[in-house]
Amino acid sequence: MHRWELEAQFLNGCHRLADKGFLNSSSDSLSVRIPGTAEMIFAGAVENWRDHGTVSLATKPFISEEAVAAVHGMVYLERPDVGAVAISSPGGVRLLAESGDILPSLFDEQVRQIGLSSRTRLDENRLSRKQIHKAFHRGGNAALLGERLLCLGMTCERAVFNTELFEKCAQAYVIARASGARPAVIPAWVRLIAHHRLSRDELRAAASYRQGRLPEGTSAY
Repeated sequence: MHRWELEAQFLNGCHRLADKGFLNSSSDSLSVRIPGTAEMIFAGAVENWRDHGTVSLATKPFISEEAVAAVHGMVYLERPDVGAVAISSPGGVRLLAESGDILPSLFDEQVRQIGLSSRTRLDENRLSRKQIHKAFHRGGNAALLGERLLCLGMTCERAVFNTELFEKCAQAYVIARASGARPAVIPAWVRLIAHHRLSRDELRAAASYRQGRLPEGTSAY
């Protein structure tokens, strides 16, 4: 894939999340891995994400002195299968964070695409690679970062899709809990099968990035 095609996909992902109200502040950010390098295309510090003309792209190394870019870089260094990282602030995620709960495994597609829910709530003011490892070493693709969402994907499309999927699940869970219901979780054997399938996809994605190319067959369902 040419660089301009990767940038076009990246901007499309930014616009999609912004138009849905998931990117709301200058603290939100999005990045994609540049295959075959230790660099990423990064967008952050945007005051109005819905004004598409204000979103500018920058090439950043994984090891960066900029705090937000450094978070993205730590994820790429820790997870060689990850092709894109999104830090966003959708409403359902904020309500979930305020409740003090961790999102359980509620839906088939959730466990197939996002994986095992991280029990780690990341502290955005004291974030380290050790914490990133603890949150994502099992292959899961989402964790709460304060009152925001840190979401991963094998490609930009998958990172955007996983962000949207997590928000839908968070909204459903918060509404159910507010009504007094106890949502049923996915059976352990289903979670295990989904985890194996996701792990297989992630291994293939990591191999593709090592070869300097984007993974194939990882589009969102």
